[in-house]
Amino acid sequence: MTDPLTRFLDAADVSEWTGLPADAAQTLGIDVDAAPTFDGLLGEPPAVTSWIPLATRRFTDGLRAWVRDGRVALVEGVMPLGDDGGFLGIPELGEPDATFDVEFGPLTIPGGERVYAARGLAVCVNPRSGVLLAVRGYAPTTPDDYRRHLRTVPVPELRLAGGGVP
Repeated sequence: MTDPLTRFLDAADVSEWTGLPADAAQTLGIDVDAAPTFDGLLGEPPAVTSWIPLATRRFTDGLRAWVRDGRVALVEGVMPLGDDGGFLGIPELGEPDATFDVEFGPLTIPGGERVYAARGLAVCVNPRSGVLLAVRGYAPTTPDDYRRHLRTVPVPELRLAGGGVP
């Protein structure tokens, strides 16, 4: 049987997710001190946090390991596809601990981020289309701690004069 982190990475399967393991970097095969990193924003208020890109075929808009204090604090996969290349449906996870509005590209989806903080899981969904947009795994915490320290912050699109996007 495959562990929950491997199922998250390989199939976007979070059905048995119980939290990011302490040895996540080892499972991911990364050296957090030597891997190339990029900066992004986590939390409210936003804090600059490094992330490491991970190889993936499952997540078409990327798979990232967010690193804080020398360890993987959050794994995020965006736009997972099924084996058939189609979008994945919203997983049945029960009642969330909290919900937040989520910005996904140009869309703001009210209540689109479902947080299962006690399981160390957040899923971003489009309830109208029934599509899973993103999955985020972390160590179990509280909804408020997730919001303050781990929730990803979208970077606004840059616009050129005349409305174009670079």
